[in-house]
Amino acid sequence: MAMSKRSKDLSGSESSNSFVRFIRYFIPWKGDKSSETVRKVVFIASVAMFAAAVGQLNDYVKTNKGDQPDVQQVVEQYEPSADANVDYEENTGSDAVDIASPEVTQRKREVQKWAKELVERNDDVVGYIKIPGFTDYYDDEFIDFPVMQGVDNDDYLYKDIDRAYYESGSIFADTWSRISENDVSDNITIFGHHMGWVGTSFTHLSEYEQGVDFLKEHNIIEFNTIYESNCKYAIVSCFMINTEPSDDDGNLWEYIGYRDFTDDEYTFDDWYHEITRRSWYANDAIKCTENDKYITLSTCSKLLDDTRWVIVAKKLTPDDDADLIKESYTAKNDKDIYFPKSWREKYGNETVYNGWEY
Repeated sequence: MAMSKRSKDLSGSESSNSFVRFIRYFIPWKGDKSSETVRKVVFIASVAMFAAAVGQLNDYVKTNKGDQPDVQQVVEQYEPSADANVDYEENTGSDAVDIASPEVTQRKREVQKWAKELVERNDDVVGYIKIPGFTDYYDDEFIDFPVMQGVDNDDYLYKDIDRAYYESGSIFADTWSRISENDVSDNITIFGHHMGWVGTSFTHLSEYEQGVDFLKEHNIIEFNTIYESNCKYAIVSCFMINTEPSDDDGNLWEYIGYRDFTDDEYTFDDWYHEITRRSWYANDAIKCTENDKYITLSTCSKLLDDTRWVIVAKKLTPDDDADLIKESYTAKNDKDIYFPKSWREKYGNETVYNGWEY
């Protein structure tokens, strides 16, 4: 009888008691001292806060991986191969027509085959941007995104291609830039977040801060509106700019406003003067005129509050020697670069690179 009872205690009661002791160690229990109750309440609250933080972190670091494979499949299926002829064109006011022939000047451009599934998915898609060869450990390009255009420049700050909430937002074109079947603006500004260590969106554009050698390796940007294929742009300028007048003695250069150089207020000469004097790099092999097409990539800088890191690139033409351009980049002397006052106060009159994981 005693042996039987002892066996029962070993197989049941002791195991049960251990579980109860484990639970009582973490859960407030009748008879606990006040200090013990406080400890347990703090522990439970900490667990709850940790769980909530993990959930938020998961939402934060979640990328378009669920969406991107579909996008990549569309692009890989329909995008021209890398060795196809470059789509060189002059600025005619309509990138698909020959202005020498009056009969075709009114011809509307058609959505390209590679873009049709993207447009069907979301008719706010207006293009695609990629920096070839600038890849992660898995050989995926860091900058490789469809480009949206919303009702205003806040529309896609926190939305993905399917208009669902997404912390990193989409890459999107300036709302007031023309991207239509008839023509496109002379200069299209394209925005994207700098997401710090998360590394999504336009975060890795900050790598162009590190010096001229990196620029030479990745000086070509592929950007196609949905009406074009295989267009290439060479980087012309990289610079920091303030977004508040108070950060530069009341001065604020509105680089976003330069959409069409026929505008009397936003002329090509003024624009080119500013992007040249602010640029960290120079290149005397790139010939820029008001008859060319340009893109401007804009993202936040993590080096200084209320500043933007901006990259300007020119659409290549038959007169451009891509190899010569690549070899002709030079780093400008810091004294020859215009920095906003707030930058000079923090870093002095010099370039700074801290990497993208900040």
